Parts: sequence; structure tokens; C-alpha cells
Amino acid sequence: MHLTKQTTPAGRETRREFLRQAAAAAAVAASTSLLRTPVYGQTPAPSAGRVIGANDRIVLGFVGVGGQGWNAHVRLCQKFAQQNNVALAAVCAVSKTRVDEAKRVIGGGCAGFEDYRKLLERKDLDAVFCSTVDHWHAPVSIDSLNAGKHVYGHAGSHPRPQSQPDHGGQQGRAPPGAAVHG
Repeated sequence: MHLTKQTTPAGRETRREFLRQAAAAAAVAASTSLLRTPVYGQTPAPSAGRVIGANDRIVLGFVGVGGQGWNAHVRLCQKFAQQNNVALAAVCAVSKTRVDEAKRVIGGGCAGFEDYRKLLERKDLDAVFCSTVDHWHAPVSIDSLNAGKHVYGHAGSHPRPQSQPDHGGQQGRAPPGAAVHG
């Protein structure tokens, strides 16, 4: 098959020619430092928290170590901790029995709390898993963000089926006047 160059009216170019020129311009832009994003950690940190590099271990805390928090989060994070370069450092639950059991199984000096605010006071925690009952997701997540922690929120941030209570329509919402800094 023989390809011939398509002719266009003066000043107009074909789609193919436009794509060629756009690709060439993108290659030039990519090879210059004009549009490069600095590598994380080379500039001052955007927050007051600790800057985590690619080789740093991420220190985790868990608020809520009941059925879902234990099975879906703590157990899996512990199983793959070495591969993911994470450390399980603290757990919190309103049940002292669950806190003690989690500390025993995790080991390694894992701290236990019955008040999540005490867990958030730890400066070494980088991220918090929130696996509480639905109406506690927003307060725990907001307080965690205000404490400079990353948050993995479990459910509760999306609408519930009508057959389940929504605790006054406030689940997943910030209380009036809440300021989230992160």
C-alpha cells in the first residue's frame, strides 16, 4: 500500500500532523527542567509533620480493633508489615480486653489506649486506621488530621442504606465549626 501525503488548504494541518507536532513539543517539555516536579523531600515540607522518604518505615496506629478493624486492617497490616515497610505501633478500642489482645498478638512494644486522643498524642505515628462504629468516623478522622496524621477511614463516609440508622444524619460529616488542618 502506498501512502501519499494529504494536502490541506493553506494554513490548515491534518490531525496526524498535529499529533506529530504535539508529541514533539511534549518530548521537548519533558526533557527540560521547566515543568519538572521536585522530588519529595528536596523542598521544605508542606506540613509540620515528618517528611517520609521512600525508604522510611511508616508507623501505624489503629483506632477500633473490633471485628472489622482487627480482621481487615490489623491482621493484614501485620501479615505484610515487612513487605510494606510498616510498623504497627499503637492500638485503641473502648474494650480493654480487645486492646490487651491486640497488643499481645502484635507484640514488639505495641502501645494500647482506650482513648483515641491519647493515641493521637504520639509523635511517632504517621498514619491512623479508623475502624470505629459509623458515628465515630468523622470525629476520629478530623482529630487525626488535626494531629498531623494520615487517615485511612473505614466506611461511614458514604451514605448508609435506609434500613440502618444514620445517627441524626451526621455520619461522615464534620461537626459544626470543625477546622480540618492537614
